[in-house]
Amino acid sequence: MNAQNHVVRAAELAQLSGDKIQLVNGQCSRDSLFRGHLSWRQLREGLSLHCSDCVELQDFATRAQAHPHLNLILFLQGRSEVSYNGRPFTFGTSGGSGEGVIIALNEPMQFARHARRGQHIRKVSISLSEEWFDSCGFDGQTELKALLQGDYRPLNVLRWRPSARLLTLAEQVLHPAGGNRLLENLYLESRALEIAGEALGQITRQAPAASARLRPHEHQRIRSTLELLHSGEADGWSLEQIAQAVSCSASTLQRHFQAVNGLSIFEYQRQRKLQQARDALEQQGVCVSQAAWIAGYSSAANFSTAFKRAFGISPRQVRARL
Repeated sequence: MNAQNHVVRAAELAQLSGDKIQLVNGQCSRDSLFRGHLSWRQLREGLSLHCSDCVELQDFATRAQAHPHLNLILFLQGRSEVSYNGRPFTFGTSGGSGEGVIIALNEPMQFARHARRGQHIRKVSISLSEEWFDSCGFDGQTELKALLQGDYRPLNVLRWRPSARLLTLAEQVLHPAGGNRLLENLYLESRALEIAGEALGQITRQAPAASARLRPHEHQRIRSTLELLHSGEADGWSLEQIAQAVSCSASTLQRHFQAVNGLSIFEYQRQRKLQQARDALEQQGVCVSQAAWIAGYSSAANFSTAFKRAFGISPRQVRARL
């Protein structure tokens, strides 16, 4: 069977991922989830490779327990909506330029992902765990602290524009020439390490500023702020009200929140509300004007503009897929 026509069903997902990925809403094992090429491969101890060149056949959610590791992802096409301990991110690109993402996860977290029917995802993901650093004679935490230049948080996320060479390497990894299994593994490992080398170089060149190097109690305050935002209790609150709730001045909270999350508090809230509006469109079938109200927009036109900028698709296109 042509790899591009292969259908991955729910039961096969657990097998392919080594039981690491679980469906959240418990679809029937016969349900078709993806069409195309999807693989997870352990290249050596602590070094794994995940490749995707497939179309998502329905809306569904998956989850996994993520352990400390360094994840290097090259998106060639499509977007992924993910979260770590409930903190949402949208990675990828709606154009053809590609996006690189570096994720340094320094403590265990619950990972979740939302698949969207009709989305074509083409990406290469390389994971380096502490075992890999140890096997190379390094201490994983010490090396990551050095690479991140002291900005060592529970979750570090950096984005960059991959070079043409990196995109070519990713294409080669997505569909290697068939043949001897050992030779193919050696080929993929060499390409994966080439990609990792350039991506790690990006960390040293884009290390966050000193303002992001917060003390433990300041990181805890940001976590408390995120919990407050995700509870919905602070919807409609002013920055001063949010700051008062976490016992901090508004200017300090804004500065620390921006340093950790790369967004202001209200930019973060806007992104979160847009995601809620998308979920309502797809899961509850609300109309566009209702979705705009959920996202906090009085103008459906302004909502549609913001929605398309965030997700690369209009609210009406989302509704049309139902």
